[in-house]
Amino acid sequence: MICTAAFVLDSLAIVIDEKLYIYSLEDQTWTSSQGVDTPVDTISTHQCCFSKEGSCLEVSSVVLLYSLGSRLDLGRIYMSTNGGLSFQKYSVPHHSNELIGGLFNMPTVSSIVEMIIDEHNMFSLRYTAGSSSQESEHHPLMDPPSTLNVIQTAGMRGHLIIWSPNMLLYSPNHGIVLQTVAVINQGQDLLPPENVTVIQVATDNTAVIAVMTSDGALYYGRMGMEAKVMKMTMLLDLTQVDVMLFTHYGDLLLIKVYEDLVHGLVDFDHKTVFIQQELARISLLIQGCQVEEFDSTFQGEHFYIDMDGTLELSAVYVPSPVCTFFPLVTVTNSQLLSTKVVFVLDGITRRGTKKYRMDIKLRELGYTNLGSGSQGGSSRASGLSTVAVELMGRYVSCNNLNPLKAHIINGCPPGKHIRVLKKVTTCTKDIISQETLQDNFTYLIPKEVYDPEFLARPGKALRDLILPYSVVDYVCPLLVFKGTPWIPSLQLWQGETFVEDVKADFILFEVHGMHNYEYTQTVRGAECVSQPQNWTAQLSQQHQPDPHTAWNRQNYVSCLDSDGPPLSEPTAQYQVLNKDSGNRVLFPEYNGMYIFKAIVVDPRYSYCQLTTTFSVFVYGAFPHHVLPSGLGLGIFLGIFVALLMAGFFFKLRSSKA
Repeated sequence: MICTAAFVLDSLAIVIDEKLYIYSLEDQTWTSSQGVDTPVDTISTHQCCFSKEGSCLEVSSVVLLYSLGSRLDLGRIYMSTNGGLSFQKYSVPHHSNELIGGLFNMPTVSSIVEMIIDEHNMFSLRYTAGSSSQESEHHPLMDPPSTLNVIQTAGMRGHLIIWSPNMLLYSPNHGIVLQTVAVINQGQDLLPPENVTVIQVATDNTAVIAVMTSDGALYYGRMGMEAKVMKMTMLLDLTQVDVMLFTHYGDLLLIKVYEDLVHGLVDFDHKTVFIQQELARISLLIQGCQVEEFDSTFQGEHFYIDMDGTLELSAVYVPSPVCTFFPLVTVTNSQLLSTKVVFVLDGITRRGTKKYRMDIKLRELGYTNLGSGSQGGSSRASGLSTVAVELMGRYVSCNNLNPLKAHIINGCPPGKHIRVLKKVTTCTKDIISQETLQDNFTYLIPKEVYDPEFLARPGKALRDLILPYSVVDYVCPLLVFKGTPWIPSLQLWQGETFVEDVKADFILFEVHGMHNYEYTQTVRGAECVSQPQNWTAQLSQQHQPDPHTAWNRQNYVSCLDSDGPPLSEPTAQYQVLNKDSGNRVLFPEYNGMYIFKAIVVDPRYSYCQLTTTFSVFVYGAFPHHVLPSGLGLGIFLGIFVALLMAGFFFKLRSSKA
């Protein structure tokens, strides 16, 4: 028996006989989900439909699975982050005797929200983000939990509809505040009326709502800071309507399903309710739209904003001369974005009406939940926000003045990366000729200067390495004279546009494990207040040491963080670099090629994983001795004495002549 079903990405998730199955709409194959070991009956998912970007797919991939009405403390809640293919148990804060009324992913407030039903038959919404949680006000449950329906309206603006046969509640802010729905042409009566029940509710991403009741009445309205509806004059034949939904044009589609048991076919009969025509039939005088123009270039778009970044949007607003209101800007996830709105008079229309421009400036907020004196580590993660501009005085009849909205992704903008600054003359030096770099070549790393496990242990390597040098990958190497304190100059780029020089903490490692270089600063010299991280410690924590993952912005802790481990080795080398610090790399008496990878580890600099790989050629060292020192000295002294004697005999011979 099918209990519930939901679309997840390009698949359909269906609970059959208390087990979850995934049906691929593309491949037309069935897959049984893994990790669920108790009976379940309810699926909850929130599909992010505005983009195919990674951050949006991440939202759509979250699936919650549970048994409606079961006790929270039984631990029968499961979460999937891969579209329902596999699940892990998900624990939520709970008290005794609390029941599950529903679980919902609300990315625009960065929370998993639980609907809690207590022993007094009251329900509330509890918001869980990380280790913290908060709870909304309690409301009486008017019907059995099995009849509860929660609609997260499309558009990701935080609009929430909670309804059961004898209850209809609306929230403009993810359920933090719940309010009743009033019928404006029925003396502000509440919906549903007495002795009437709600049969069905439909919404869409333009903030409209339709309600069908047991007496065949149809209500239509709009959702903003509050939800108000109007009762239509038409009556519905409930036997001819199974489902109602809004069309792309804002009209209402009534669908009846007919099943042919003989031929095993299903047919759909549908009827369209043209909303604007129905509104015109209402005898109550409907006030016309008081806005002539309301538009923007950001409607329906999505934007990325990096750490401490800004974004500017604008909208055009032309009110009629009798209009008394201005648009209102709302932002979900206000802990991630700050908003500044300025209205500017932007000319006069041909009809003599004032034209306004709304300038909206968004700023990504700084670090939160950092301890006192903390300079590194953060609980802040990327998130998704929706910015909406809405006409507060928009009447029901204004069918074409929908809210303007844009989705803001606090995360890594596509195309943002770092590069190493290279001088044009790098490849024109005589040390490595231009002709040599026309083709790939090989170079040798002696076994004495590298460790294949990257733990900087001399003598660990058993043989020399002969490696190819790829001109395609590394182009020209940076040239560094041995013994010269050196640091690479990192640049931040957005696509092909230079942004700035990187002034953030970063680290280096040689990709083949070479360890014959040092750092000029010690822990004490870097003025650390706690023992800093280093490559050996970070790699030692991994079962299979991998420098590409051992140390990064997720696990970096600055030594200026007073909450870090106490200083234990003040004379140890400090291995974190920064353009504005005095720490540099120092190469020994060695001529050879290094391939370095730089990783920006400062978690406050960007949401991006900023890395780059580049080559360095160190030169200027004397050739290595090929003879024992005693023998070499003897040969040198012999040659020196021979030259002296030759000079003496030449001078003596010249004097006799």
